[in-house]
Amino acid sequence: MSHIFRCVDFYSRRGSLTAKEIESCIANPKSFLEKFGYAPLFTNRIKSVFHHAVSYISGLLTLPRGSNMSKIAENIPESGTCRDLSHFISSSPWSSEDVMKLTRTNVIHHLGPNGAVIFDETGQQKYGPDSVGTSHQYLGTLGHTCTAQVGVFASYCVDNVSTLIDYRLFLPDSWVQNHQKSLKVEIPLDRIEHKTKPELALEMLDSFISEEIPFFYVQADGLYGNDSKFISGLYQRKVSFICDIPSDTLVYITEPVLIIPERQGNRGRFPSKPKVLNTFLVQVRWLAEIQQYWDSVPIRFTDRGIKTVYCAVITVWRRQDGLPYDIPVKLVMIRDPEENMVRFAFTNMLNAVTSDLAKCQANRYWIERNFEDAKGLCDLDSFRGRSWIAWHHHIVLSAISLFMLLKIQHDFLKKSIFLSLNQVVAIIRHKNPLRKLSDQELADSINYVNDIRAKMWVGNLKRFMKQIFHNSVEWVQKLIDTRSNLII
Repeated sequence: MSHIFRCVDFYSRRGSLTAKEIESCIANPKSFLEKFGYAPLFTNRIKSVFHHAVSYISGLLTLPRGSNMSKIAENIPESGTCRDLSHFISSSPWSSEDVMKLTRTNVIHHLGPNGAVIFDETGQQKYGPDSVGTSHQYLGTLGHTCTAQVGVFASYCVDNVSTLIDYRLFLPDSWVQNHQKSLKVEIPLDRIEHKTKPELALEMLDSFISEEIPFFYVQADGLYGNDSKFISGLYQRKVSFICDIPSDTLVYITEPVLIIPERQGNRGRFPSKPKVLNTFLVQVRWLAEIQQYWDSVPIRFTDRGIKTVYCAVITVWRRQDGLPYDIPVKLVMIRDPEENMVRFAFTNMLNAVTSDLAKCQANRYWIERNFEDAKGLCDLDSFRGRSWIAWHHHIVLSAISLFMLLKIQHDFLKKSIFLSLNQVVAIIRHKNPLRKLSDQELADSINYVNDIRAKMWVGNLKRFMKQIFHNSVEWVQKLIDTRSNLII
Protein backbone atom coordinates (compact mmCIF):
# COMPACT_ATOMS: atom_id res chain seq x y z
CA MET A 1 0.00 0.00 0.00
CA SER A 2 2.95 2.37 0.51
CA HIS A 3 3.30 3.29 -3.18
CA ILE A 4 -0.46 3.96 -3.36
CA PHE A 5 -0.25 6.39 -0.45
CA ARG A 6 2.76 8.08 -2.09
CA CYS A 7 0.70 8.63 -5.24
CA VAL A 8 -2.22 10.06 -3.27
CA ASP A 9 0.12 12.35 -1.35
CA PHE A 10 1.77 13.52 -4.57
CA TYR A 11 -1.52 14.32 -6.31
CA SER A 12 -2.72 16.27 -3.28
CA ARG A 13 0.28 18.61 -3.23
CA ARG A 14 1.52 18.74 -6.82
CA GLY A 15 2.54 22.11 -8.20
CA SER A 16 1.65 24.06 -11.33
CA LEU A 17 3.79 24.31 -14.42
CA THR A 18 5.32 27.72 -15.17
CA ALA A 19 6.83 29.22 -18.30
CA LYS A 20 10.21 29.50 -16.55
CA GLU A 21 10.31 25.74 -15.92
CA ILE A 22 9.53 25.01 -19.57
CA GLU A 23 12.30 27.39 -20.60
CA SER A 24 14.89 25.76 -18.29
CA CYS A 25 14.16 22.08 -19.06
CA ILE A 26 16.50 20.13 -21.37
CA ALA A 27 14.12 19.28 -24.19
CA ASN A 28 16.62 19.46 -27.03
CA PRO A 29 17.67 16.06 -28.46
CA LYS A 30 21.23 17.28 -29.12
CA SER A 31 21.74 18.45 -25.53
CA PHE A 32 20.19 15.24 -24.21
CA LEU A 33 22.40 12.96 -26.32
CA GLU A 34 25.55 14.91 -25.41
CA LYS A 35 24.70 14.88 -21.70
CA PHE A 36 24.26 11.09 -21.63
CA GLY A 37 27.39 10.30 -23.63
CA TYR A 38 25.97 9.24 -27.00
CA ALA A 39 28.06 11.55 -29.21
CA PRO A 40 31.23 9.34 -29.36
CA LEU A 41 29.18 6.33 -30.48
CA PHE A 42 28.20 8.16 -33.67
CA THR A 43 31.76 9.24 -34.46
CA ASN A 44 34.66 7.36 -36.05
CA ARG A 45 38.11 8.34 -37.27
CA ILE A 46 36.74 9.56 -40.60
CA LYS A 47 33.62 11.53 -39.77
CA SER A 48 30.75 12.03 -37.35
CA VAL A 49 27.10 11.25 -38.03
CA PHE A 50 26.00 12.55 -34.65
CA HIS A 51 24.04 15.40 -36.26
CA HIS A 52 22.02 12.84 -38.22
CA ALA A 53 21.17 10.99 -34.99
CA VAL A 54 19.97 14.28 -33.52
CA SER A 55 17.89 15.03 -36.62
CA TYR A 56 16.36 11.55 -36.73
CA ILE A 57 15.33 11.58 -33.06
CA SER A 58 13.98 15.11 -33.51
CA GLY A 59 11.90 13.83 -36.42
CA LEU A 60 10.56 10.90 -34.38
CA LEU A 61 9.41 13.21 -31.58
CA THR A 62 8.22 16.32 -33.42
CA LEU A 63 6.82 15.19 -36.76
CA PRO A 64 3.48 13.43 -37.30
CA ARG A 65 3.43 9.66 -36.96
CA GLY A 66 4.75 7.79 -40.00
CA SER A 67 6.92 10.60 -41.39
CA ASN A 68 9.62 9.40 -43.78
CA MET A 69 13.16 10.62 -44.49
CA SER A 70 11.94 13.27 -46.90
CA LYS A 71 9.72 14.80 -44.22
CA ILE A 72 12.57 14.80 -41.69
CA ALA A 73 14.99 16.41 -44.17
CA GLU A 74 12.38 19.00 -45.12
CA ASN A 75 11.25 19.98 -41.62
CA ILE A 76 14.15 19.44 -39.19
CA PRO A 77 16.86 22.14 -39.22
CA GLU A 78 20.40 21.06 -40.20
CA SER A 79 19.27 17.52 -40.99
CA GLY A 80 20.93 17.24 -44.40
CA THR A 81 19.32 15.66 -47.42
CA CYS A 82 16.94 12.74 -47.59
CA ARG A 83 19.73 10.61 -49.05
CA ASP A 84 22.04 11.49 -46.13
CA LEU A 85 19.45 10.33 -43.60
CA SER A 86 18.71 7.16 -45.57
CA HIS A 87 22.43 6.32 -45.60
CA PHE A 88 22.65 7.06 -41.86
CA ILE A 89 19.88 4.54 -41.10
CA SER A 90 20.53 1.88 -43.75
CA SER A 91 24.31 1.86 -44.31
CA SER A 92 26.20 3.88 -41.69
CA PRO A 93 28.50 1.58 -39.65
CA TRP A 94 27.67 2.89 -36.16
CA SER A 95 26.84 0.06 -33.76
CA SER A 96 23.24 -0.25 -32.59
CA GLU A 97 24.41 -2.76 -29.94
CA ASP A 98 26.81 -0.24 -28.36
CA VAL A 99 24.15 2.47 -28.40
CA MET A 100 21.60 0.14 -26.79
CA LYS A 101 24.14 -0.92 -24.15
CA LEU A 102 24.73 2.73 -23.21
CA THR A 103 20.97 3.25 -23.07
CA ARG A 104 20.69 0.32 -20.63
CA THR A 105 23.40 1.83 -18.47
CA ASN A 106 21.64 5.20 -18.43
CA VAL A 107 18.26 3.61 -17.66
CA ILE A 108 19.64 1.57 -14.74
CA HIS A 109 21.37 4.66 -13.34
CA HIS A 110 18.14 6.63 -13.69
CA LEU A 111 15.66 4.07 -12.32
CA GLY A 112 17.89 2.32 -9.78
CA PRO A 113 18.52 -1.34 -8.86
CA ASN A 114 16.19 -4.24 -7.94
CA GLY A 115 13.86 -3.76 -10.87
CA ALA A 116 11.97 -6.26 -12.98
CA VAL A 117 13.12 -7.38 -16.42
CA ILE A 118 9.98 -7.93 -18.51
CA PHE A 119 9.96 -9.78 -21.83
CA ASP A 120 7.30 -9.47 -24.51
CA GLU A 121 7.03 -9.27 -28.28
CA THR A 122 5.44 -6.75 -30.60
CA GLY A 123 5.64 -5.86 -34.27
CA GLN A 124 4.11 -4.06 -37.19
CA GLN A 125 1.99 -5.15 -40.11
CA LYS A 126 3.77 -5.17 -43.46
CA TYR A 127 2.26 -5.04 -46.94
CA GLY A 128 5.16 -6.67 -48.77
CA PRO A 129 7.45 -9.68 -48.17
CA ASP A 130 10.83 -8.00 -48.64
CA SER A 131 11.47 -6.31 -45.26
CA VAL A 132 13.79 -8.31 -43.02
CA GLY A 133 11.99 -10.91 -40.91
CA THR A 134 8.64 -10.32 -42.59
CA SER A 135 6.46 -13.41 -42.73
CA HIS A 136 2.87 -14.53 -42.30
CA GLN A 137 2.74 -14.80 -38.51
CA TYR A 138 0.67 -13.90 -35.47
CA LEU A 139 0.62 -10.20 -34.56
CA GLY A 140 -0.65 -9.52 -31.06
CA THR A 141 -1.62 -5.90 -31.74
CA LEU A 142 -4.14 -7.11 -34.35
CA GLY A 143 -5.06 -10.38 -32.64
CA HIS A 144 -4.66 -12.54 -35.76
CA THR A 145 -2.08 -13.71 -38.28
CA CYS A 146 -0.95 -11.42 -41.08
CA THR A 147 2.18 -10.40 -42.97
CA ALA A 148 4.17 -8.89 -40.13
CA GLN A 149 7.60 -8.11 -38.74
CA VAL A 150 8.01 -9.08 -35.06
CA GLY A 151 10.65 -8.32 -32.44
CA VAL A 152 11.19 -9.54 -28.88
CA PHE A 153 11.78 -6.70 -26.41
CA ALA A 154 12.94 -6.32 -22.82
CA SER A 155 11.78 -3.60 -20.47
CA TYR A 156 13.20 -2.57 -17.08
CA CYS A 157 10.66 -1.54 -14.45
CA VAL A 158 11.12 -0.01 -11.00
CA ASP A 159 8.19 1.30 -8.91
CA ASN A 160 5.79 1.41 -11.88
CA VAL A 161 8.27 3.33 -14.05
CA SER A 162 9.72 1.49 -17.04
CA THR A 163 11.32 1.79 -20.45
CA LEU A 164 12.80 -0.47 -23.14
CA ILE A 165 16.38 -1.70 -22.66
CA ASP A 166 16.95 -4.34 -25.37
CA TYR A 167 15.44 -6.04 -28.39
CA ARG A 168 15.93 -8.89 -30.86
CA LEU A 169 14.41 -9.34 -34.32
CA PHE A 170 12.52 -12.62 -34.70
CA LEU A 171 13.61 -14.46 -37.86
CA PRO A 172 11.01 -16.99 -39.06
CA ASP A 173 12.29 -20.31 -40.36
CA SER A 174 11.38 -19.32 -43.93
CA TRP A 175 14.09 -16.64 -43.83
CA VAL A 176 16.69 -19.02 -42.44
CA GLN A 177 16.01 -21.54 -45.21
CA ASN A 178 16.25 -18.86 -47.94
CA HIS A 179 19.88 -17.69 -47.73
CA GLN A 180 19.64 -15.59 -50.88
CA LYS A 181 16.75 -13.60 -49.44
CA SER A 182 18.56 -13.20 -46.09
CA LEU A 183 21.76 -11.96 -47.69
CA LYS A 184 19.80 -9.50 -49.85
CA VAL A 185 18.71 -7.62 -46.71
CA GLU A 186 22.26 -7.90 -45.30
CA ILE A 187 21.62 -10.23 -42.37
CA PRO A 188 25.04 -11.11 -40.89
CA LEU A 189 26.01 -14.72 -41.57
CA ASP A 190 26.29 -15.53 -37.87
CA ARG A 191 22.74 -14.27 -37.32
CA ILE A 192 21.05 -16.38 -40.02
CA GLU A 193 19.67 -18.79 -37.46
CA HIS A 194 16.15 -19.55 -36.36
CA LYS A 195 15.61 -18.95 -32.67
CA THR A 196 12.29 -19.09 -30.88
CA LYS A 197 11.07 -16.03 -29.04
CA PRO A 198 11.84 -17.58 -25.61
CA GLU A 199 15.36 -18.37 -26.86
CA LEU A 200 15.81 -14.73 -27.91
CA ALA A 201 14.63 -13.66 -24.44
CA LEU A 202 17.22 -15.93 -22.80
CA GLU A 203 19.87 -14.48 -25.12
CA MET A 204 19.04 -10.99 -23.87
CA LEU A 205 18.98 -12.25 -20.27
CA ASP A 206 22.51 -13.63 -20.67
CA SER A 207 23.73 -10.21 -21.78
CA PHE A 208 22.06 -8.60 -18.75
CA ILE A 209 23.75 -11.08 -16.42
CA SER A 210 27.15 -10.52 -18.04
CA GLU A 211 26.69 -6.75 -17.69
CA GLU A 212 25.70 -7.25 -14.03
CA ILE A 213 22.42 -5.43 -14.38
CA PRO A 214 20.95 -5.38 -10.84
CA PHE A 215 17.49 -6.78 -11.62
CA PHE A 216 15.45 -8.67 -9.02
CA TYR A 217 13.28 -10.99 -11.10
CA VAL A 218 12.09 -11.78 -14.64
CA GLN A 219 8.48 -11.42 -15.79
CA ALA A 220 6.95 -12.68 -19.05
CA ASP A 221 3.62 -13.67 -20.57
CA GLY A 222 2.18 -17.10 -21.34
CA LEU A 223 4.22 -17.67 -24.50
CA TYR A 224 7.35 -17.82 -22.33
CA GLY A 225 5.84 -19.31 -19.17
CA ASN A 226 4.44 -22.21 -21.20
CA ASP A 227 7.87 -22.97 -22.70
CA SER A 228 9.61 -25.56 -20.52
CA LYS A 229 13.04 -24.73 -22.02
CA PHE A 230 12.60 -21.08 -21.05
CA ILE A 231 11.66 -21.96 -17.47
CA SER A 232 14.55 -24.45 -17.27
CA GLY A 233 16.87 -21.73 -18.57
CA LEU A 234 15.76 -19.43 -15.75
CA TYR A 235 16.44 -22.16 -13.19
CA GLN A 236 19.87 -22.82 -14.71
CA ARG A 237 20.71 -19.13 -14.45
CA LYS A 238 19.41 -19.03 -10.84
CA VAL A 239 17.02 -16.21 -11.65
CA SER A 240 13.81 -15.41 -9.78
CA PHE A 241 10.81 -15.30 -12.09
CA ILE A 242 7.06 -14.96 -12.35
CA CYS A 243 5.72 -16.03 -15.74
CA ASP A 244 2.15 -16.26 -16.97
CA ILE A 245 0.77 -19.63 -18.08
CA PRO A 246 -2.35 -20.74 -20.02
CA SER A 247 -5.46 -21.66 -18.06
CA ASP A 248 -5.32 -25.29 -19.27
CA THR A 249 -1.84 -25.92 -17.85
CA LEU A 250 -1.63 -29.23 -15.97
CA VAL A 251 -0.09 -29.39 -12.48
CA TYR A 252 0.17 -31.69 -9.47
CA ILE A 253 -1.30 -30.36 -6.23
CA THR A 254 0.61 -32.85 -4.04
CA GLU A 255 4.25 -33.80 -4.39
CA PRO A 256 4.47 -36.50 -7.07
CA VAL A 257 6.52 -39.63 -6.51
CA LEU A 258 7.95 -41.39 -9.55
CA ILE A 259 8.05 -45.16 -9.43
CA ILE A 260 8.37 -47.93 -12.01
CA PRO A 261 5.18 -50.01 -11.76
CA GLU A 262 5.31 -53.75 -11.41
CA ARG A 263 4.50 -55.97 -14.32
CA GLN A 264 0.91 -57.13 -14.40
CA GLY A 265 0.79 -60.88 -15.00
CA ASN A 266 3.47 -63.15 -16.41
CA ARG A 267 3.46 -61.94 -20.01
CA GLY A 268 4.94 -58.92 -21.74
CA ARG A 269 7.90 -56.71 -21.00
CA PHE A 270 8.80 -55.41 -17.61
CA PRO A 271 7.77 -51.72 -17.25
CA SER A 272 10.74 -49.33 -17.60
CA LYS A 273 9.08 -45.92 -17.78
CA PRO A 274 8.51 -44.25 -14.39
CA LYS A 275 5.00 -43.11 -13.60
CA VAL A 276 3.26 -41.02 -10.94
CA LEU A 277 0.86 -43.21 -8.99
CA ASN A 278 0.28 -41.23 -5.78
CA THR A 279 -1.48 -38.20 -7.33
CA PHE A 280 -2.97 -36.94 -10.60
CA LEU A 281 -2.86 -33.93 -12.89
CA VAL A 282 -5.40 -31.09 -12.78
CA GLN A 283 -5.89 -27.96 -14.85
CA VAL A 284 -5.11 -24.69 -13.10
CA ARG A 285 -8.51 -23.25 -14.11
CA TRP A 286 -10.15 -25.95 -11.96
CA LEU A 287 -8.08 -24.84 -8.97
CA ALA A 288 -9.37 -21.29 -9.46
CA GLU A 289 -12.95 -22.55 -9.59
CA ILE A 290 -12.70 -24.35 -6.24
CA GLN A 291 -10.61 -21.65 -4.54
CA GLN A 292 -12.63 -20.04 -1.74
CA TYR A 293 -10.29 -17.48 -0.19
CA TRP A 294 -8.94 -14.58 -2.23
CA ASP A 295 -6.90 -11.64 -0.92
CA SER A 296 -7.73 -8.13 -2.13
CA VAL A 297 -4.54 -6.43 -3.39
CA PRO A 298 -4.23 -2.82 -4.67
CA ILE A 299 -1.64 -2.94 -7.45
CA ARG A 300 -1.40 0.57 -8.90
CA PHE A 301 -2.89 4.03 -8.97
CA THR A 302 -4.75 4.98 -12.16
CA ASP A 303 -6.71 7.97 -13.45
CA ARG A 304 -9.88 6.17 -12.41
CA GLY A 305 -8.64 5.43 -8.90
CA ILE A 306 -6.86 2.52 -7.26
CA LYS A 307 -6.84 -0.66 -9.36
CA THR A 308 -7.51 -3.67 -7.15
CA VAL A 309 -7.34 -7.37 -7.96
CA TYR A 310 -8.00 -10.55 -5.98
CA CYS A 311 -5.16 -13.00 -5.56
CA ALA A 312 -4.71 -16.56 -4.31
CA VAL A 313 -1.48 -18.56 -4.14
CA ILE A 314 -0.93 -22.32 -3.75
CA THR A 315 2.09 -24.61 -4.06
CA VAL A 316 2.07 -26.98 -7.04
CA TRP A 317 4.46 -29.13 -9.06
CA ARG A 318 4.75 -28.51 -12.78
CA ARG A 319 5.57 -30.95 -15.56
CA GLN A 320 8.60 -30.89 -17.83
CA ASP A 321 9.19 -33.22 -20.78
CA GLY A 322 6.23 -35.35 -19.70
CA LEU A 323 7.53 -35.91 -16.16
CA PRO A 324 7.01 -33.98 -12.91
CA TYR A 325 9.69 -31.44 -12.02
CA ASP A 326 11.16 -32.12 -8.58
CA ILE A 327 11.18 -28.46 -7.46
CA PRO A 328 7.78 -26.99 -6.46
CA VAL A 329 6.53 -23.62 -7.69
CA LYS A 330 3.90 -21.20 -6.49
CA LEU A 331 0.79 -20.95 -8.64
CA VAL A 332 -0.39 -17.33 -8.60
CA MET A 333 -4.05 -16.82 -9.50
CA ILE A 334 -5.17 -13.25 -10.21
CA ARG A 335 -8.88 -12.44 -10.56
CA ASP A 336 -9.49 -9.06 -12.17
CA PRO A 337 -13.05 -7.81 -11.56
CA GLU A 338 -12.77 -5.26 -14.38
CA GLU A 339 -11.86 -7.86 -17.01
CA ASN A 340 -13.98 -10.68 -15.53
CA MET A 341 -11.20 -13.23 -15.98
CA VAL A 342 -8.54 -15.11 -14.03
CA ARG A 343 -4.85 -14.98 -14.94
CA PHE A 344 -2.35 -17.63 -13.87
CA ALA A 345 1.40 -17.53 -13.33
CA PHE A 346 4.24 -19.72 -12.07
CA THR A 347 6.88 -18.28 -9.74
CA ASN A 348 9.89 -19.71 -7.93
CA MET A 349 9.73 -16.99 -5.25
CA LEU A 350 8.40 -19.43 -2.68
CA ASN A 351 8.81 -17.15 0.35
CA ALA A 352 7.14 -14.06 -1.13
CA VAL A 353 3.83 -12.91 0.33
CA THR A 354 0.64 -12.91 -1.74
CA SER A 355 0.42 -9.13 -2.18
CA ASP A 356 3.99 -8.89 -3.48
CA LEU A 357 3.41 -11.69 -5.98
CA ALA A 358 0.25 -10.00 -7.26
CA LYS A 359 2.15 -6.74 -7.82
CA CYS A 360 5.01 -8.57 -9.55
CA GLN A 361 2.58 -10.27 -11.93
CA ALA A 362 0.86 -6.96 -12.65
CA ASN A 363 4.14 -5.41 -13.80
CA ARG A 364 3.67 -6.94 -17.25
CA TYR A 365 1.28 -4.04 -17.88
CA TRP A 366 4.24 -1.69 -18.08
CA ILE A 367 5.96 -3.23 -21.10
CA GLU A 368 2.63 -3.08 -22.92
CA ARG A 369 2.48 0.58 -21.94
CA ASN A 370 6.03 1.02 -23.24
CA PHE A 371 4.94 -0.41 -26.60
CA GLU A 372 1.95 1.93 -26.71
CA ASP A 373 4.07 5.00 -25.92
CA ALA A 374 6.95 4.00 -28.22
CA LYS A 375 4.61 3.40 -31.14
CA GLY A 376 2.38 6.41 -30.59
CA LEU A 377 5.04 8.96 -29.62
CA CYS A 378 8.36 7.60 -30.98
CA ASP A 379 7.27 5.86 -34.21
CA LEU A 380 8.57 2.46 -33.14
CA ASP A 381 6.39 0.59 -35.64
CA SER A 382 6.30 3.04 -38.56
CA PHE A 383 9.61 2.19 -40.19
CA ARG A 384 9.61 1.40 -43.93
CA GLY A 385 13.20 0.19 -44.34
CA ARG A 386 14.05 -3.32 -45.46
CA SER A 387 17.55 -4.23 -44.30
CA TRP A 388 18.77 -5.81 -41.06
CA ILE A 389 20.92 -2.84 -40.06
CA ALA A 390 18.17 -0.32 -40.86
CA TRP A 391 15.66 -2.08 -38.58
CA HIS A 392 18.13 -2.22 -35.69
CA HIS A 393 19.17 1.41 -36.14
CA HIS A 394 15.57 2.59 -36.16
CA ILE A 395 14.56 0.57 -33.09
CA VAL A 396 17.47 1.75 -30.95
CA LEU A 397 16.83 5.42 -31.85
CA SER A 398 13.16 4.95 -30.94
CA ALA A 399 14.25 3.46 -27.60
CA ILE A 400 16.48 6.49 -26.93
CA SER A 401 13.54 8.77 -27.77
CA LEU A 402 11.34 6.95 -25.24
CA PHE A 403 14.05 7.22 -22.58
CA MET A 404 14.35 10.95 -23.29
CA LEU A 405 10.60 11.40 -22.68
CA LEU A 406 10.85 9.42 -19.45
CA LYS A 407 13.82 11.48 -18.22
CA ILE A 408 12.10 14.81 -18.88
CA GLN A 409 8.94 13.55 -17.18
CA HIS A 410 11.00 12.47 -14.15
CA ASP A 411 12.78 15.85 -13.96
CA PHE A 412 9.40 17.56 -13.64
CA LEU A 413 8.27 15.00 -11.05
CA LYS A 414 11.17 16.09 -8.85
CA LYS A 415 9.51 19.51 -8.81
CA SER A 416 6.13 17.93 -7.90
CA ILE A 417 4.84 18.59 -11.42
CA PHE A 418 3.16 15.66 -13.13
CA LEU A 419 3.20 15.57 -16.92
CA SER A 420 1.99 12.83 -19.21
CA LEU A 421 4.35 11.71 -21.97
CA ASN A 422 2.05 13.38 -24.50
CA GLN A 423 2.53 16.67 -22.63
CA VAL A 424 6.31 16.11 -22.63
CA VAL A 425 6.17 15.70 -26.41
CA ALA A 426 4.21 18.97 -26.63
CA ILE A 427 7.03 20.73 -24.74
CA ILE A 428 9.67 19.21 -27.03
CA ARG A 429 7.75 20.33 -30.11
CA HIS A 430 7.39 23.82 -28.64
CA LYS A 431 11.10 24.13 -27.87
CA ASN A 432 12.22 22.58 -31.18
CA PRO A 433 10.16 24.31 -33.87
CA LEU A 434 10.16 22.91 -37.37
CA ARG A 435 12.12 24.65 -40.07
CA LYS A 436 10.21 27.28 -42.01
CA LEU A 437 11.14 26.96 -45.67
CA SER A 438 11.79 29.93 -47.88
CA ASP A 439 10.07 30.12 -51.26
CA GLN A 440 13.22 28.93 -53.02
CA GLU A 441 13.79 26.05 -50.54
CA LEU A 442 10.20 24.88 -50.99
CA ALA A 443 10.57 25.00 -54.77
CA ASP A 444 13.86 23.06 -54.62
CA SER A 445 12.28 20.44 -52.34
CA ILE A 446 9.33 19.92 -54.67
CA ASN A 447 11.59 19.73 -57.73
CA TYR A 448 13.88 17.21 -56.00
CA VAL A 449 10.95 14.89 -55.25
CA ASN A 450 9.51 15.28 -58.73
CA ASP A 451 12.90 14.50 -60.34
CA ILE A 452 13.09 11.25 -58.37
CA ARG A 453 9.55 10.36 -59.36
CA ALA A 454 10.28 11.11 -63.01
CA LYS A 455 13.34 8.84 -63.01
CA MET A 456 11.33 6.06 -61.43
CA TRP A 457 8.52 6.54 -63.95
CA VAL A 458 10.88 6.45 -66.92
CA GLY A 459 12.58 3.32 -65.58
CA ASN A 460 9.25 1.56 -65.09
CA LEU A 461 8.15 2.64 -68.57
CA LYS A 462 11.30 1.19 -70.15
CA ARG A 463 10.79 -2.16 -68.39
CA PHE A 464 7.13 -2.23 -69.41
CA MET A 465 7.86 -1.50 -73.08
CA LYS A 466 10.65 -4.09 -73.18
CA GLN A 467 8.16 -6.70 -72.03
CA ILE A 468 5.71 -5.74 -74.78
CA PHE A 469 8.08 -5.21 -77.68
CA HIS A 470 10.66 -7.95 -78.10
CA ASN A 471 12.33 -6.28 -81.06
CA SER A 472 14.82 -3.76 -79.64
CA VAL A 473 14.48 -1.38 -82.62
CA GLU A 474 10.71 -1.43 -82.31
CA TRP A 475 10.58 -0.62 -78.60
CA VAL A 476 13.16 2.18 -78.91
CA GLN A 477 11.07 3.78 -81.69
CA LYS A 478 7.94 3.44 -79.53
CA LEU A 479 9.78 5.06 -76.61
CA ILE A 480 10.82 7.99 -78.84
CA ASP A 481 7.25 8.38 -80.05
CA THR A 482 5.96 8.29 -76.47
CA ARG A 483 8.39 10.97 -75.35
CA SER A 484 7.47 13.11 -78.35
CA ASN A 485 3.77 12.84 -77.48
CA LEU A 486 4.52 13.78 -73.85
CA ILE A 487 6.43 16.87 -74.96
CA ILE A 488 3.59 17.92 -77.25
